[in-house]
Amino acid sequence: MRRHKEDGLLHTACGTPNYVAPEVLKDKGYDGTSSDIWSCGVILFVLIAGYLPFDEPSLIGLYKKIWEASFSCPSWFSSGARNLIKRILDPNPLTHLTIPEILQDEWFKKGYKPPKFEQDEDVNLDDNILYFTWL
Repeated sequence: MRRHKEDGLLHTACGTPNYVAPEVLKDKGYDGTSSDIWSCGVILFVLIAGYLPFDEPSLIGLYKKIWEASFSCPSWFSSGARNLIKRILDPNPLTHLTIPEILQDEWFKKGYKPPKFEQDEDVNLDDNILYFTWL
């Protein structure tokens, strides 16, 4: 991806059409982090629903649904999941959720355990190079 020097935004559209954020489709530059969060919202929807929130036989129809964030959650979604996904899949990149906001969401936090990274003082990157060289 290339960044436009003047505005610091990404200007190369890429990705699977069903997962792409509305701001990517508008061809006016977009923030990569924000559009990635949108795509994660689509993934979350698929994991819970078992199907895509935006799916149309034509690209024009698909893009219209994405621009409008025209989707509905199935009845088996909890209200917490429904609320979180609708806030992630907000078509306005300035108002859809950020990572810190997602981490504070009650549905997201339910049963969430932050990762613990252990640091072993005896690890040397040269050990890994030797291992992979041997393979």
